[in-house]
Amino acid sequence: MLRQDTRFLRRCILAKIFRGADKVLANLTKLQAFAPNEFAAALYQEALFEAKECMKVTPVDTGALRATIHVEGPFREGRRIWCNVVAGGPSAEYALIVHEDPEALHTVGGWKYIEYPLKESAPFMLARVAKKIDLNKAL
Repeated sequence: MLRQDTRFLRRCILAKIFRGADKVLANLTKLQAFAPNEFAAALYQEALFEAKECMKVTPVDTGALRATIHVEGPFREGRRIWCNVVAGGPSAEYALIVHEDPEALHTVGGWKYIEYPLKESAPFMLARVAKKIDLNKAL
């Protein structure tokens, strides 16, 4: 009798576990569909923050170069999601020269005005993006 009760108890526990597993799998499926969009939005917000940081150290003569700094994206390719912080364009075609020339005299800002702020922020970006992601929205 005790043996039968133990088997019954095991079956009940397993049935409960499987029902719980079904719910977990359903939630994981929701997260799988939702997470890339939430991550892309968080990454874009972080890129906007970084663009502002880049603007702070961009050389200024007429202000045209600083005004061209913007974020492109988010872009997706398979599981990869990214944004670009860019500068230049028709109003500031000289952006690359100013960015790469250490000899250019800059009374305000300096060269590598995109690269240096991004390198400085790199150790903290992941945590800031993670803070912006709310996976609870998916459930």
